[in-house]
Amino acid sequence: MVRDYMLVVPLLDKFKSYLTWSYRTLGFFQTAGKFVFLFLLMILFNIYELAYYIPGMEKLSTSQTCLGIYWFNLGLMASGALLLTLLISLVYRLFGKGNRFNLINLLETSFPDLRTRLSTAYDNSQNINIVTKKLLEDVHVQLSGIRIRSIVPKKQIFRSCLVFLLVSGLATFCIYEGFSFNISPGKLIDDFWDNLHNMNARAAYEDDEKVVPDSRYKIEAVIIKNGEQVEMKINPTLGLGFTSQIDADTEQKFNASSDSFNENFRYSQTYSENLPEEYEPLIKQYFEELSSR
Repeated sequence: MVRDYMLVVPLLDKFKSYLTWSYRTLGFFQTAGKFVFLFLLMILFNIYELAYYIPGMEKLSTSQTCLGIYWFNLGLMASGALLLTLLISLVYRLFGKGNRFNLINLLETSFPDLRTRLSTAYDNSQNINIVTKKLLEDVHVQLSGIRIRSIVPKKQIFRSCLVFLLVSGLATFCIYEGFSFNISPGKLIDDFWDNLHNMNARAAYEDDEKVVPDSRYKIEAVIIKNGEQVEMKINPTLGLGFTSQIDADTEQKFNASSDSFNENFRYSQTYSENLPEEYEPLIKQYFEELSSR
């Protein structure tokens, strides 16, 4: 006759076999849901464009004759979603050890009366003595009264299945209607690199840029205005005197056609009378240099 204390391990094995299939079903729907969700994101945001950065991919897409370009791009996105799903699952297996299915922990968590008693009995199932025999018999009685179906993750399975079906429906709709957002990842990447290149070029230009003295009159065309150096330029052929290179509005007016007339400016053959007061010392220096020659 098989004694009760000898039935604890076989009973646990029976529970484990039953619950393992339930948790495998849950894992399947969760993994399938991740795949379909990633696939849907790739469809909506046209992620297939990133695949064409792989050398030879564009040539392959035009040379293959089995699929149209639309279905070929869908295949690329499905492959990408599958790879990401496998990568996520691998990371989860490597670093998610605390979330793995453990029957002893599950039973002790679900049934507080078994807490510590079940794990102790299981660890000492081969070490039979008066104390462990009594413990194993008590644990067997408690396990026999458990309805194992009560701890099957039915709600989690149902929720995961529902999410999988909903996301699959959305993905099917997008494929059938050819729907996606008006977003081009390839263009965004190209614009990013162009802007980065322009910023680097502008920064290099500003670092190398120096204030050059006016070679014609040997006068440094620089004044201090509001604590900042302002580079000036002289164009005596127009009789406009000194103009600021950073004053876009003034420069636009000065570069206007000679046929146009601007009432806001009165021109002479030497300088403009509308120049700010801080220009006066520089103009005075200019004429002193000319008169001393």
